[in-house]
Amino acid sequence: MPRIIVVALFVYGLGSGSVFAQQQNDAQDQPARAILIALAASSASLQAFDTYSTLAALSLGGREVNPVMRSVVQRPAAFVAVKAGVTASSIVVSTRLWKQHHRTAAIALLAITNGAIAAVAVHNASVLHSMRASRR
Repeated sequence: MPRIIVVALFVYGLGSGSVFAQQQNDAQDQPARAILIALAASSASLQAFDTYSTLAALSLGGREVNPVMRSVVQRPAAFVAVKAGVTASSIVVSTRLWKQHHRTAAIALLAITNGAIAAVAVHNASVLHSMRASRR
């Protein structure tokens, strides 16, 4: 399991690199750009935690409640790849929006996706904690 987490973090890091590769904009865009970078980093972190907590709960006998992901989580490598793809996609799209001067939309996209995955991560943490407590 730890190997999967390391691979996931590596892949997520590759996906978030496009945000850091942008050219410097005017000084007035720097605070907003810092927000975009922070959102991209938190997106990768949240997705990594979701991946870890999902796989940990499954190893303790849990089940995936998302019907779309049920078949994917049976193969951890495929699950990590899907999560990395989702993360990279949202970061790439927000970066493109930023470069096209749709600054608010770029930040909103990552803020909304981070909010959704944060809710999932909190739920997963609760389930995982309950599962571990019941095994004691």
